[in-house]
Amino acid sequence: MHRGLSVTVTSVLRLALATAVVSASVVLVGGGAVWKMERDRPGTTFRTWGDGVWWALTTMTTVGYGDHVPETTSGRVIAAMIMVMGVAVLGAVAAVVALIFAAAVARREEGILEAEGRTLEARLEARLGALDARLARIEERLQRRIPDDDTRGR
Repeated sequence: MHRGLSVTVTSVLRLALATAVVSASVVLVGGGAVWKMERDRPGTTFRTWGDGVWWALTTMTTVGYGDHVPETTSGRVIAAMIMVMGVAVLGAVAAVVALIFAAAVARREEGILEAEGRTLEARLEARLGALDARLARIEERLQRRIPDDDTRGR
């Protein structure tokens, strides 16, 4: 395995783990916070902590069934933050998937380029070998026809 490949896999795993941790934290903390803000209002739909977590999960995933809706200003501020985080998390997931595909394409292209490089190198070495042999023949013929400078003037 190439060193660059292991760094890419490690980066993908770290990004995926960070995305999962952030998602879970936003759902649990945001859902709990909205439940705490909304639970004492008359006619609230946030009767339990689970209602808050369910609402945060559906809000973060952009499903938003509408079965729970915060009515306080602080609840709506938290809702807005969860919505923004939901979009960010979806972007992070898309980035992880794109990174996985890009790394696979890069590995494939690297293999193709390495194979082409080896082929070109072999062709160049063969051509240089032929040129070296030809040059050696030419030098040999010249040696037979033209005497060295030392023997010419005597």
